[in-house]
Amino acid sequence: MYESAPILLVSDINTYIKSVLTTDERLKFVRVKGEISNFKAYPSGHFYFSLKDQNSVISAVMFANYAKRIAFSPKNGDEVIVLASVDAYVPRGSYNLNVFEMEEVGLGQQLVELEKLKKQLASEGLFDESRKRPINIYPKAIGVITAPNGAAVRDIVTNIKRRYPIADIYVFPSLVQGEQAPERLLKAFNKSQEYDLDTLIIGRGGGASEDLSAFNDETLVRAVAKSKMPIIAAVGHEIDTTLIDYIADKRASTPTGAAELATVDRREIEHFFSQSTLLMEQALYEYVDEQKEDIASLKEELDESLKDLLDYQKQEVEKYSKQLEILNPKAVLSRGYSISLDENGKPIRSIKDIKERQQIKTILENGEFTSEVIKIEGEK
Repeated sequence: MYESAPILLVSDINTYIKSVLTTDERLKFVRVKGEISNFKAYPSGHFYFSLKDQNSVISAVMFANYAKRIAFSPKNGDEVIVLASVDAYVPRGSYNLNVFEMEEVGLGQQLVELEKLKKQLASEGLFDESRKRPINIYPKAIGVITAPNGAAVRDIVTNIKRRYPIADIYVFPSLVQGEQAPERLLKAFNKSQEYDLDTLIIGRGGGASEDLSAFNDETLVRAVAKSKMPIIAAVGHEIDTTLIDYIADKRASTPTGAAELATVDRREIEHFFSQSTLLMEQALYEYVDEQKEDIASLKEELDESLKDLLDYQKQEVEKYSKQLEILNPKAVLSRGYSISLDENGKPIRSIKDIKERQQIKTILENGEFTSEVIKIEGEK
């Protein structure tokens, strides 16, 4: 009865099994919990290991492009949860897990609690954009909360001094990871509130997610939300986001970025003043040229007005000259009249002004003579 059954190669069966496993939607993305065993990390970056529980074991592989993303160093005995797909290896007829993500057991619960707190703070409006304050990029004083000897404090201080050297920098040292970090960060923050700062930078270098947990502490986050001065958060790198980042007025992906957000670059100021000087010089030259043109125009108008005034004055002088000529006594003399003066040189206007035997002078057009009054006729 089985003579009609097809004869298959081993590879045919293994290939078929692989196709069944890889096309089953339920096995494309599964979350599997187990303990790591037989762990090997190869120079290529690939992880090969097994996951086991009390009853079974399954082989697993995590290729380098996924392995480099996990936030801890896995080892034998670690209990983990992985996101994977079920696959088969045809040459050996074995099946395994292709792992995409891995997290330590317990971390998942922490993330759940963190997400719950995040939603609570958001519902209270602590993340609202309306609460964000502008950063004074021309500060007198900047505060920095970070580890005292880490790369972060060097990056922040160095870049502030390079960009805006006139700002005072106050460093409030603190632990930035570990069990005591939240308490130390809060203490440093409270100390910073006693200073007259324009901006407060809270930051550290990058790290694994669990190393950044101090910046998710509820007590610290709520305290920072009440800060007197604007906050710039520089916790971790671009892919890391903490509750402090949401509370802060500005967020920088690196400590250097925080220094850049906190200050204007002095080279920008120098360029601004250089450009302003050029613009003022240009405006001054243009103003002077305009004034020269206005002065030349006014000079032409003034010259024209003076010429008109002189012509008018000449006409007036000629008019009054003619009137004076008419009133000039000599003009009267030229018409045959004469003028008589007494001994004091006063004109004799009436016979009442003279008496007999008086010496008088008579002026004619072409000369004068002196005579003596012999006889006076007329009414005195």
